[in-house]
Parts: sequence; C-alpha cells; structure tokens
Amino acid sequence: MSVILQNMDSTLTQNEVSSCNVETLAIEIFEASRIPAALTEWKLLDRQLENRSVACSYPWVSTWLKHYGGLIPHRIVLGKRGETTVGICLLTEGVDQKNGPFSVKSLHLGTAGEPAADSVCVEYNKVLVEESSQAEFYQLLCEFIQSESQWDDLRLDGFSEKDSQQFVQYDANWTVRKVENHYYDLQAAREQDVEVISQFGYATRKNLRRNLKTFEELTTEWAETTDQAESIYADLVRLHQARWQAEGQPGVYASSRFEQFHRELICQLIPTQQMGLFRVTEGTEVIGCVQVFIDDNRALCYQGGSQPYEGKRSPGVIVDYLCIEECFRRGFDAYDFLAGDTHHKKKLSTTSGLLTWAENKRPRWKYRCLDLARSIKSTFRNSTSLDS
Repeated sequence: MSVILQNMDSTLTQNEVSSCNVETLAIEIFEASRIPAALTEWKLLDRQLENRSVACSYPWVSTWLKHYGGLIPHRIVLGKRGETTVGICLLTEGVDQKNGPFSVKSLHLGTAGEPAADSVCVEYNKVLVEESSQAEFYQLLCEFIQSESQWDDLRLDGFSEKDSQQFVQYDANWTVRKVENHYYDLQAAREQDVEVISQFGYATRKNLRRNLKTFEELTTEWAETTDQAESIYADLVRLHQARWQAEGQPGVYASSRFEQFHRELICQLIPTQQMGLFRVTEGTEVIGCVQVFIDDNRALCYQGGSQPYEGKRSPGVIVDYLCIEECFRRGFDAYDFLAGDTHHKKKLSTTSGLLTWAENKRPRWKYRCLDLARSIKSTFRNSTSLDS
C-alpha cells in the first residue's frame, strides 16, 4: 500500500499556483512488491540529473538491493511533481542493531542497516534529488518518517556535513558524530604544478624513497576492462584476507554477501568509469591492490590488500602512494581515504574533511536506562579519581 503526502507553499492561493504553473510536490511510498517500478524511476532520474555520486546511483542501489534486499526490510520514497520524478530515497530497517545491551529498531536512509559482519559501510551517502526540490522533498520525507511509530532510532550513515544538515535542521533531537576523512588534494597539487611526493612531509618523503629502493622494478596497472578488473579484484581479496586472517580477524570478504556485492559492481561500474581497480607487481609477484570509487571526480579509497610488512618494506604504503600518483595522472580532484584517523591515512594525505553519522532517538525506556547507567558510571569514575 502506498502513502502519498503533498506539500505546497502556503503563501500561494490555488489560483496563484495555477497561474504560476507550479505543480504540487508529493511523495509516494513504494513497498516491496513495487520496488522494480521504483528502480525504473531511479534509473531515469540518475541519468536525468547526470548523477556523479556513487552511493545514491542506480547501479549501486539496485545491486545492493539484489544482494541485501532479502535480508534488510526496505522501501523506496519517490518525490514527484505531477508525472515527473524529482527525488528518490531508499529507507531501510536495520538488522541486528544495538545500543549498549539493547536491541533497537533502527531506520536508515540509503544502503545501510546491515549486520556488522556484512556491512558495506556506506560513505558519502546521499539522497538523489534535483536541487530546486531539495528543501521540499527533505521536509516531506522527514514528516513521513516522523509519522511512523515503529522505529526507535533514525540514523544517517556517512553523509557529508552539508547533506546531513538538510535533515538535522528539522529536529533538535539529533546527536551528530563527525569523523575526519583524510585526503590528498590532487587538484591543488595540479594547480601548483608540483610532483605528488613533494606535498608530503619530510619524514614521509624520506620513508617513501627508502621503501621504493627495497623493491625491484615495479609495474602498475589500472583496470580498463571488466576482465582485467576481475583479475585485480581476485588478487585484492586474496591479499586482504591473508593479512587479516594472519592477525586473527575474519576480513571483510569472509562475508559472501559483501564479496558478491562488490564482484557484481565491477560489471556495473567499470564500464562507466565509476570504479577503479589498481594493481602493483614486482616481476610476477603481486605487491598489492586498491579498489576506489569515483565519486564526483574524487577517488574514494574503499578497500585494499597488500603483502605484509617485512623489515623496511612497507608494501601497503607504496601501493597507496603509487595509486595516488595514478589518480593524479588521470585528472581526479582528490584521493580520499574515507573515515578514520590512522597514521597511514594521515601521512599520505594533505588535508581533511568531515563525514557525519547522526542519530535521532525517540524517548524510549531503554535509552533512559542507558543514560542512567552511564551517568552512574561517570559519577563513580569521577569519585574514584578524586579519592585517589
């Protein structure tokens, strides 16, 4: 069953609306049985808006639904003016989501809500909507979400500051967590007409040059075909899994759902140049591989795999550095390491931005219990600290 909500500027009379030829914006909710029809609209809008954001693109969303749709309850919200679709958004209901010891019913915007072991960890998440309709669409979307009683916790996962603000502004009850994303500003280096390595700090430059000398002649390769991309992807998965399993961790590709999702994305995104797969070899031996998504002309460093560190050899650092150089040559604006504050990301970056994770919790008893427990714990810790 679909629900339709409408919005119209209340300062205009009906006659004025007609004379200005302004059509009412309405949203329609597409449940499971009508998802194929909604995806057809998504594909058309994606093309119409010349969308350059991967996480809200038709190939990403439709592929995610193919692999995760049977696990994650979901709906699609369309914004329409008359017969024209101007905005579209995926709503998902989280599975195995917790806050402290309590299970919570979470509602997410975009491809999120998966169990931790299967999560794609979406970043640069976004709602696909034409610019002139953004404010109205966001407002109607928020009104619809608030009209539902089932969810405990509304979540925004990996939105930019600007895009998250479109939702946060409607309700003071949001808790916002901002996470640094370090990146190399390729456009700035290009404008200054300098070499990539020159933008790093002295110690990083010295370490890179010393590391490079520990390898014989290195060969780099950027996938130009799906067959080539699949070959690089297989090496990436092998190296990634070997590294993490050696440390007693399962590795992200232990999830067959996750692995198959990305394998299929290769066929979707390599031909449209929205994904890059990069490989570095020394002779016949693969040193490491990187998978990037091309999002608004930024190379998002999504996943990688490399040989283990050995003595003074740092294969992971060298592979990322060579991939940055390749992205510089290809004319991308930035090489973005995504969220996380590791030493590796910092030393290979020249600047940083912020990505947002936000929660809007309803006044449930479980949250009051958690707040009370945390308050007691904090008071006890402070008291113990003063006594000592």
